[in-house]
Amino acid sequence: MIEATVLCRCRMFVSVIFGVAGFLAYGGTVLFDFETERDRSLVRRWSGSGISVSVEKSAFASGDYALRLACKPWRAGLGEWPSVTLPSPTSDWRGFDRLVVDVVSEYDAGTNAYLSVYIAGPEGKIINDVGLRGTVRISARGFHRLVVPLKNWPEKTSPSNITRIHFYTAAKSHPHGQVIHIDRIMLLKKGEPLPDVPESACRLLPLTMSGCDAQVAENDRLRNELAHAKDYARFCRQTATSPWRSDSMAIGMATSMEKIMPRGLFSARMIPKNGIRVRLARNEHESVQVLVSPLDYDLHNVRIALDGDLRGTSGIFPASNVICDVVGYVNITQSPPYRVGYNVLDAELQTGPGYMRKTRIPATGWWPDPLLGFMKDGVTVAGMDVQSFWIRVSCPERQPAGVYSGKLVISADRAKPIRIPFVVRVNAFTVPRVSPLPLAITFDPKGKFDLERSHIEAWCDFLADYYITMDNLYHNGDGVRFDVLERLGRQGRLGLFNLGYWSHPRSTNVADVAEWRAHVLPRIQTAYDEVKMRGLLGHAYLYGCDEVIRKHLPSVQTAVCLLKEACPGVPVATTAYDDSFGVATELRDIDWFVPLTPKYKIPEVKASRNEGRKVWWYICCVPSAPYANMFIECPAIEGRILMGAQSVKYRPDGFLYYQTTYWQSKRCIESGPFTDWEPRSWRDYHGDGSWVCVGPNGTPVPTIRLENFRDGLEDYAYAKILEEKLKRYSGKRSGTWHKKAKELISVPRKVVDSLKNYTDNPDVIYWWRDAMADMIAFP
Repeated sequence: MIEATVLCRCRMFVSVIFGVAGFLAYGGTVLFDFETERDRSLVRRWSGSGISVSVEKSAFASGDYALRLACKPWRAGLGEWPSVTLPSPTSDWRGFDRLVVDVVSEYDAGTNAYLSVYIAGPEGKIINDVGLRGTVRISARGFHRLVVPLKNWPEKTSPSNITRIHFYTAAKSHPHGQVIHIDRIMLLKKGEPLPDVPESACRLLPLTMSGCDAQVAENDRLRNELAHAKDYARFCRQTATSPWRSDSMAIGMATSMEKIMPRGLFSARMIPKNGIRVRLARNEHESVQVLVSPLDYDLHNVRIALDGDLRGTSGIFPASNVICDVVGYVNITQSPPYRVGYNVLDAELQTGPGYMRKTRIPATGWWPDPLLGFMKDGVTVAGMDVQSFWIRVSCPERQPAGVYSGKLVISADRAKPIRIPFVVRVNAFTVPRVSPLPLAITFDPKGKFDLERSHIEAWCDFLADYYITMDNLYHNGDGVRFDVLERLGRQGRLGLFNLGYWSHPRSTNVADVAEWRAHVLPRIQTAYDEVKMRGLLGHAYLYGCDEVIRKHLPSVQTAVCLLKEACPGVPVATTAYDDSFGVATELRDIDWFVPLTPKYKIPEVKASRNEGRKVWWYICCVPSAPYANMFIECPAIEGRILMGAQSVKYRPDGFLYYQTTYWQSKRCIESGPFTDWEPRSWRDYHGDGSWVCVGPNGTPVPTIRLENFRDGLEDYAYAKILEEKLKRYSGKRSGTWHKKAKELISVPRKVVDSLKNYTDNPDVIYWWRDAMADMIAFP
């Protein structure tokens, strides 16, 4: 029955997709599709430079054939821009508003490579023509579409007399041997939709298109839905043989380090016969996802809950510490200006980690991000949607170590409840209440949603649950929340906080320094005196001169000296650009240097530390893949690896982040799972500077990214606990335990090879984390 239902749903969907595709195929004027003898014969009349041209059968064509262009690896004497020219079979292009060209790259070019087209008339040399031009980047292996608006024609090119379509390739330096396929060159009139993306192209990632056209987005949507239909069918077939099968719903799971797109590409795990198992330490949080998708009919009021307390030989694990949140989704409609990472296996790296990190343009569509804890009454899952539920286990600080078992119940209207074994294993050690890695992170909603006046205590406790102290890198000295700090101090959860942002004088002359002193020092000294009186000075720092460039460093040093006189004992931190971290510049008195992760160079870090400084690191809108970041489209595992395994391996002295509330949304999230929350944050980035969302009446809503941020810090805590145990037993014990403990603390290459090359396999992270737990527990 399951197989029949899946086939029925998928056939209906595919018929819709290809019904649309069939309609689209009738629009437009095809200039070349390379299926006819005429098209193939014209190849002999093309001119080439540093390029091999042929018409061949292609697995990625809209038909059977495509034009294959193979650029020769550049050497002295070859042209800088390998090119080919096609005589236009239609000379009068008036009345057309777009030229469309489908392109496939056979492999990742490994550089920023481009394919450009010049549309020109009979006069002049091609390369020097002022013809109408369009360009698409083709560096990644995959399907690309070049859409050239036919407007703003240059004076030397008339749309009534087009004779040549000239293609050429280019790169940042010289051409590097790109191999591409060109297919289906066509003209469209105003109102004619773009042709469908060939089904064969759905096997390739990424899909990129030039131009800002709503029809481009529509084709991208159709492609994503077709790919989702295939994943849905596979998911349903797999769950049909699961011990937790159902006639009404497909049930699977995913780790907390995976993002499951409800209507896009996704990969699900099958729930094992012995159920779902979670392992964690006392005071730790760990999560898993349960996935539900309908089979025979749409599902209503889908709910997941623990069936009472978990029980074991050590007593009871309270059900209140297992929370099941509905995963919410935000709609990303435009490709961002960054790429995201993924790994490929590389068996040739015999002495390496066995993988290599690549990059691609992220898909548009509905992306998982907010965790909608306020949705307690169930959710509707319709069509071929796959809905994720976030099962978060929070271990009490005094919970006895041991194994606790119970049942997780999945229910929906008209469906027989499914009861899945759920097992929690508690380690015999405790992670700290305060972040094991020093943090400086801004929470500054600036009055949005009235958060400054309401729910402050709720937000304070919420952030502290994720190791974040309510702080602001950029306030003027009047933004220290003393009530919040004292509240966190009483709870034993107070981290670091900034006394006030400081700039630098315009110059080092006496007048400019005096003006700076009068403007900056009084407000910071007032905050300093208050903090000292309250006994909180040990948690204070001073941050300033955000990303200041080299020419201002003398003025920065002047400011630092005056700050240290006014606020003795308070560390001074900056992200000013000094790649030597004070060793070879004027900034000898900075206490904490904070470079971007790509600028964190071990020799320079060691040299600076040898002179008594600390070196943190930070991320913001940069770096992008292959470096780890926390955009909405980034793999969830990146946040965990950055804060965990990479921080353990490279040992920054702290982590800084500029903002967590860079919101563009106008309304709180009040319904779901498909929300109206605006995913765009800074400019056209998605989630940069925005790690939290706002729920009904201004209440906090976490994100998958924030969960992985904390999980990474908890991994870091494991390493610190093991490191302390290793120090205690130094000289008292040797052999296998010492060797393995040191290997784990050093972080094996299978986990992290470099800041640009690291695992994307959650099982590897669990292996490393659990191995450390076993070593900590070893008597």
